[in-house]
Amino acid sequence: MHVIEHLPLETERLMLRCYTLADAPSIYRINSIEEVTRYLPFGPMMSEEDAISQLERFFLPAYAQADAGQTGRGSLPLDLKFAACLKDTKELVGMVFIETSDGSCKLGYTVDSRWWGRGIATEMCQAVVDLARSLGITRLTATVDVRNAASERVLVHIGMKPRRPAKGIWQGGEKNGYRLWELELKP
Repeated sequence: MHVIEHLPLETERLMLRCYTLADAPSIYRINSIEEVTRYLPFGPMMSEEDAISQLERFFLPAYAQADAGQTGRGSLPLDLKFAACLKDTKELVGMVFIETSDGSCKLGYTVDSRWWGRGIATEMCQAVVDLARSLGITRLTATVDVRNAASERVLVHIGMKPRRPAKGIWQGGEKNGYRLWELELKP
């Protein structure tokens, strides 16, 4: 399964593509805002170097591994990590991924706060769900801090169902409640 063959993914307003190092300033801009990272397991990025490190540690190696024919557990593709850009301006406004390296398929995303409330998160997540279905992935999960009602609404819009509450330790060692969401994909 080579995800690159399906790229760029296009929606009405967005183009989802692979990351490049040139995306570091945009990734930093989005993830340096405390409000954006409030419900994530990591706090705000402190510098553009943090964004470069994230690209070099997580995103770019996944593309290289996929190009070399490597897959995750269960033969899952490793390169389901996308920069979501506006089609008309090419501005990076969000990040969306399915983490597959451990054999599960966990959906995650972040959206530039300037674009909150405009359906960007739903649009980019739906595109990735559709791609996952076309690749034969049968189940997606997501974990959301129970205080994050906006993200829970996005998951409802893309068809996910809440499954069970759980507890976890997130940024700063704070114990938060979170909920596991699930979506069974049919071909």
